[in-house]
Amino acid sequence: MSQKTSSQESKSRSSQKDNASRGVKRNRKRKNNIRSMLVEGEEIVEQAVISDAIYWKAIAVLVIAIAVALTVAIELGVVLAIAAIALFVHATLKKEILFFVLTDRRIFARYGILQVDVVDVRFDKIESIELERMVPGYVLGYASLIIMGTGNRFISIPYVSNGLQIRRSYNQLTLEDDKPQEVVVVDDDGQGRRWTDKLD
Repeated sequence: MSQKTSSQESKSRSSQKDNASRGVKRNRKRKNNIRSMLVEGEEIVEQAVISDAIYWKAIAVLVIAIAVALTVAIELGVVLAIAAIALFVHATLKKEILFFVLTDRRIFARYGILQVDVVDVRFDKIESIELERMVPGYVLGYASLIIMGTGNRFISIPYVSNGLQIRRSYNQLTLEDDKPQEVVVVDDDGQGRRWTDKLD
């Protein structure tokens, strides 16, 4: 009995290691693809982490399907289970497609399902980066990353678990240019006057 338990534990540990190694390889592959789009001297500052909470709708529908099949009607439960599978496939595709990268010069974003858009926007074309969080986001720890561009265009990247860190890093990069600088002006009499102001 103890030998079976130990073998099961070793199998579960090996499967966890395999899943972790696959995740690391996937992240490395994405980073390499992103690095190929960077110009010389450009560095990656932050990369969005898409939360596993993207599957919460599929899981909720599956739980309802099981409850309905056991208490109301098996046929209706089967229909709901099929809907849960469809939601799971949709969430998996969405998680693979979505990405957001903040560099020290611009942002890269990929989003959409039927129409996949890949954009890169320089900082001077961005008005703000905001976080939108509904009740499930507060509970499960994710937010939608909203990038407001000049004009009416905006980009939304949902299910981001490190949105606060991304917005903080963006503010640090962009607000450094707005810091007041000390200016010294020397008069004709040789006396200097000093004040702080933003240099244009």
